[in-house]
Amino acid sequence: MKRLLFITHRMPYPPDKGERVRAFHELQALAQHFEITLASLAYEASDLESAQMLRCWCSQVLLVGRSAWAGRLRAGLSLLTGRAASEGYFASRSLAQAIARSGKGQPFDVVLGYCSSMLPYALRAPARQRLIDLVDVDSAKWAAYAGQSSGLRKWLYGREARLVARLERQSVRECRAVFLVSQNEIDALGIRSERLIALPNGVDTEFFSPQAPSDPPSAEIVFTGSMDYRPNVEAVCWFARSVLPAVRKRVGGASFWIVGRNPTRAVQRLAEEVPAVHVTGAVPDVRPFLARAQIAVAPLHIARGIQNKVLEAMAMGKPVIVSPQAAEGIEAAPDVELLLARTVQEWEDQVVLLLGSSGRCAELGALARQCVRERYSWPARMAPLVDLCLRLAEEPA
Repeated sequence: MKRLLFITHRMPYPPDKGERVRAFHELQALAQHFEITLASLAYEASDLESAQMLRCWCSQVLLVGRSAWAGRLRAGLSLLTGRAASEGYFASRSLAQAIARSGKGQPFDVVLGYCSSMLPYALRAPARQRLIDLVDVDSAKWAAYAGQSSGLRKWLYGREARLVARLERQSVRECRAVFLVSQNEIDALGIRSERLIALPNGVDTEFFSPQAPSDPPSAEIVFTGSMDYRPNVEAVCWFARSVLPAVRKRVGGASFWIVGRNPTRAVQRLAEEVPAVHVTGAVPDVRPFLARAQIAVAPLHIARGIQNKVLEAMAMGKPVIVSPQAAEGIEAAPDVELLLARTVQEWEDQVVLLLGSSGRCAELGALARQCVRERYSWPARMAPLVDLCLRLAEEPA
């Protein structure tokens, strides 16, 4: 069996957040055809447990411990070295050395790096063929942050955008293939190359399936996601303060549930300052919260790639209202399989309409689930990645 090295910036298990979900399903699909060595960084004690869980798919797991403060220190030092801060944050001489030792004497047939920060590892790894999954055009995200900022933050974000864009261009020059989550992301990269391949996300429609809530459905609106991620924080703060109060004037029992780990202080304050806002923090399973909600929302102002939170809610048969940014890359018919809202008034009207019509919720939710079942199964989505890796593994370097 051919050998494949998979390098990730975080452990791809458990698959409970966007970056882990995609990486886990790539690993799972490739493990059926390759002897996998996983190389990653460990930031939490739970990552050691995750490594044990992943051994059923991996012949070897190279895991190097890293504290968050050490990552931040390296990110700061990147200002002196000319590297992107995100590249510096994930740089580890120990991990690079472990990769070199693992491939000594018998180079890997294929190396797959996950995200632009892993490109330096992938280029130095002893391997015959090199691929990278950029997932999203991160440089565009940093550029958007710069556009919304001023002073020192504007400069820092602008610098990061330029240096990450340099990594993205380098990946196209030096890797046999570069994957992104959608054609929209390929277009955003602004490079014309046959090496660029769209590899959309999927959703596990058996795990995320309609289920009866333990309590009767109520006028609950739900948002799921990591609540220390800036676009998520901005989205829920905007919705809670700009949309929810107007909704509650028309639907008095409406409530907004923010479900996800590591809520920032700004998110926690919403539960203290805005009536009918609930912040759960980390939960073992988001499905019960989706099941009992009447509506799922994704009011993101900055979004890259395909939003797993949207696909998961659709898979559970929930009507989903999204911003145009959150809808990008999702193959779903607006006003049929999901609803779009742009302005505060549109958000208010769409939410009130659904809260007042269980029939419309059921209709939209059924079409949403049908959409993801037909278009977003993980095995089908990962097939192009597997096929290309198998073909390249047979080619000479």
